[in-house]
Amino acid sequence: MECAVSSRNSRGKWSRGVNESTHNPTIPLWMDITFTVFVLAWIFITISALVAIMRTDFDRSGGKFWWSALVIAVPVLGALVWLLFGRPPRDSRSRT
Repeated sequence: MECAVSSRNSRGKWSRGVNESTHNPTIPLWMDITFTVFVLAWIFITISALVAIMRTDFDRSGGKFWWSALVIAVPVLGALVWLLFGRPPRDSRSRT
């Protein structure tokens, strides 16, 4: 545990021994924001694909299981493959 010790700096102002700023010198802010956006997009795409898979009627047995397994095992690529190529055509979907 770090101890916060107050002392005077060279300019005569009081400062604390513990750095209280929120600046992280190892990761620039733009990289942190970009990473957060990509993670949120990945989560949204994966959940969207899984919901779409569960709502789809498959003719073959095990179709939902294998598509779900692909989306979970290969996170971004599996979800994008489902959303682009795995969905049945709009004409064959049930309209509810």
